[in-house]
This record gives sequence, structure tokens and C-alpha cells, in this order.
Amino acid sequence: MQVGLVPVIPLGFAFFLPFVAFMTGRKRGIVIAYSLTALTVTFLAGIWLFDRAYSSNEPLVYAFGNWIAPIGIVFEVDKLSATLVLTATFGFLLAGIYSAKFIRTHGLEFYYTFLLGLEAGTLGAFMTGDAFNTFVMLEVIGASAYAIVGFYRNRSEAVEGAFKYGISGAVATSLYFLALGFIYASFGTLNMADLSAKFHGVSFPVTTKLFGDPTLALAIFFALTLAMVVVKSAIFPGHYWLPSAYSGAPIPVGAILSSFVEVVGIYLLARYTYTLFHGLPFWRTLSLVFLVLGTATAFLGSIMMLVQKNVKRLIAYSTILHMGYLFMTLGVGTQLALMAIDFHIVNHAIAKTLLFFTVGAFIYRRGAVKVEDLAGVGREMPLNTFLFGLATLSLIGVPPLNVFFSKMLIFNALLQVSPLVASVVVITSAIAAWAYFQLFITLWRGKPVEGHHHEHGGHEEPERHEVPLFVVINLVLGILVVLFGLFAPVIIDKFFHPASVQAMDWGGYVEAVKKLSEAVISSSLH
Repeated sequence: MQVGLVPVIPLGFAFFLPFVAFMTGRKRGIVIAYSLTALTVTFLAGIWLFDRAYSSNEPLVYAFGNWIAPIGIVFEVDKLSATLVLTATFGFLLAGIYSAKFIRTHGLEFYYTFLLGLEAGTLGAFMTGDAFNTFVMLEVIGASAYAIVGFYRNRSEAVEGAFKYGISGAVATSLYFLALGFIYASFGTLNMADLSAKFHGVSFPVTTKLFGDPTLALAIFFALTLAMVVVKSAIFPGHYWLPSAYSGAPIPVGAILSSFVEVVGIYLLARYTYTLFHGLPFWRTLSLVFLVLGTATAFLGSIMMLVQKNVKRLIAYSTILHMGYLFMTLGVGTQLALMAIDFHIVNHAIAKTLLFFTVGAFIYRRGAVKVEDLAGVGREMPLNTFLFGLATLSLIGVPPLNVFFSKMLIFNALLQVSPLVASVVVITSAIAAWAYFQLFITLWRGKPVEGHHHEHGGHEEPERHEVPLFVVINLVLGILVVLFGLFAPVIIDKFFHPASVQAMDWGGYVEAVKKLSEAVISSSLH
């Protein structure tokens, strides 16, 4: 298998899914079987890619059409991106399985088409070694995400969420496209390895020379890219669309957005600042922006969690809180910080997916999303409530659960800046803990409001029983929450420390692509 085929797999399956559904009379079983096959094959490809990346001493490079960099599109996968690809393929597979029971409306083939398209764009963004191709992947993500957020098109909150997300996302990606123009005008290339080579004064095959001093072009590029990420990753003040999007989206979609889609922007900034342009002349200013906006985002997310009456919006602000942590850590600029970002993305994805899926089981039973309408449902579903509690304890950082250890890495990284900055993690975690505690008490001890109404538009009636499929999936995630905590030191040493070391090695990143280009040129001459 070729490296570049990994994101092509879900994209190819997505393209043919509507035709398969039409030819088979839109039979639900066939649509689900086809979609889960696609997600499973992609997950297996993610495992293969992860194994290859960790078996190699240098990043994996794949040139599409055998065009040499920087002329053609190149995928470059190191240990950092391979880790995120594996986590994403696993998360998308669980979301697909969960959706097979949770989504009970017509148009299931389009739901899975959008889900597979969203996976293709997300994996492509993690794997690409080309700044322009990143824009293409952001567009693939956007087109799929806007559609799937508005999947319940007969609900006003879904339409509102999709509209806000679509307009905001379109403006954000337009800013990034404009940023590419500035950097191309100065560097004459959009290949990431070539950009890094020029920035560090390294010669690269089949390329032009640097046009003058690139500082101004880089400053404009980072300003526009930063503006894009502020919106895409829901960083204050660009967070406004996320609560509405999560309120209208199906629960499995919210889990995917929170765990993987929103971190694409964080990953992109980490790649630019830690790998490609390490040692930027204006790094101090950029670092201060990261720290200030991240701190504001963390406080906003935690405080807003306290006042939410809609359980989906509460989880949305929890996501904003954790995006704030990641954004703050970007401002540290050390290997420890990058390792903390990588480990926290994975841990947050596991625990937040468990939180979404356990809340989804509550919603599925009651047919409501308001906290007051879910009062007392926890007593009816004790196992699900236990796993819900496990997810919340992990997310606030209770040892020995997984998120505690990634939060400790973040805390230690922020200590390198200031104890005051590091204290933000402790304070906002305490606020979030109170919000989760209030929700847990309502779910367990509260009494339902008389005459509560269902929020599912009449076509998804609540069911009065535990769903075995939900229980199994949530148990798997709960076990991972515990195991990633108990074995955190081993996991960090074996996987995340090597990933951060390799990602900080800009020379190795450049050399991998340079070697491939030189080999292609040499073979063509002979």
C-alpha cells in the first residue's frame, strides 16, 4: 500500500456510496454495511501507516503522480502526524458504528457520505506536506462538515448551526488562501519542506531562490493563518459558531468535530511554528498572542459551562476550554510543549468521544437535550452514568485517568513560561469540575420536569431501554481512558516523545523530501 492512499480510501468510498444506495433501493442494512466497511478499511490503513512511520527513522514521503517536490503535491508523514491519523481513523470508525443505531432518519446514505468525506479531509490535512494542498483539505473538511452539521434539516437549530459554521468557515479558509499568496510571492514555493529549506538557507532541487527578506511575508502569512485557526479551532473571539453547530449536529458528528476536526488548525500551526519555521524572528510576539488568546479561551469555555441549559452546548464549551489549553501550549515553543499538544489531542479525543457518546445514550432514551428534561435519567442507566462520570473525571484531570497526564505535560510546559500562566489550567479545570458536578447531580438525583417535550422533531421517538451497541462502544472508550492513564509513562516514552523529537527536526523533514527529489532526478538522467 502507498502512503498517499490512506485519505483516498474514505474519499473513494464516499464517492460511490450514493450510487450504491440508489442501485440497492436505499436499503438501510446495505448502506450501513458499505459505510462500516469503508471506515474499517481506513482504520486498518491507519494502523499500517502508524507502523510504517514508527519503523522508519525519517518521515515517509509520497509524491502524487511521481512529480518531484516542490513541483507536485507531496504527502509527508512523520510520527506526529501518523499518531493523529491512527487516532482519527479509530474515532471515525466508532462514530460510524454508533451512528448505525443513533441515526434513524431518512437519507442515511448522505449522512455516511458526508462522514467519509469529513474523514478524508481530516486525514489529508494531517498528512499533507504542501501548504496549498492543506487549503484543499480544509475545503473538503468544510464542505462535508457544513452538510453533516445541518443533517437534521427540518430543525431550526441544525439549519442555524450549519449556516453559522458555513459562513464562518468560508471566511476563515479565504483568509488562509490569501495567506498562501503572500508566502508564495516571497518564497516561490508552497511545498512545506521547500519552505523550511529556504527559511533555513538550505538549497533544494528544482526551485527558485528566496525573493528578498521574507520576514514581512511570513508575518502577514502567520497573521492570516492565525485568523483562520482562531475561527476553525473555536479560539476566542472566533468561537461563536461552535455552540450552535454542536446543538444542531447529531451526537456522533459533535464527537468527531470536537475530537479531530477542530484540532486540524492547532496541528497546522504546530507544524508551521515547530517544524517548518522554527526560530521565527517574531516568535516572541506570536508566542504572546498564543498565550493570551488561549488563556481567554480557556476561561471563557469553563465559565460558560456553568450556565448552560442545553447539554450539547455544555459539551461545546468544554471543547472550547480544551482548545484553549492547546492554543496556550503552542506559545511555549519547546519540545515538551509539542509532546504535550500531541498527547493531549489523543487523550482529549478518547475522553471527549466517551462524553459525547454517553450523553448521546441519555438523549436517545429521553428524546431531549435540555438538562432539566434529562433529570433523573442517570438512575435508569447506571452503567452509562458511570462511564459518563469517568469521562468527566478524566476531562477535568483526575488521576490516574488519561487526560490527567496530558494536562500535567501542559502544566509543566506552561511552567517554563510562568507559574501564573500554568495556574490557568488548574483554575479552569476546577470551574469545569463544578459544571460537570452540577450536571451529574441533575442526571442522577434530579426529577424530570412534568410535560417535558422532545427535541427530536417527531421523527426520533425516545426508547425506554439500554442499547447494547452504545454500552459496548462506551465500555471500549472507558477502558482506553483508564489504560492510557495507567500506562501513560510507557506510552509517552515509546510513542509521544519520539514523535515530538522528530517533529522538531526541521532538517530531517527537509531531507526526506530532498532525497526523494534527488533520487527521481538521478533516475531520469540515467
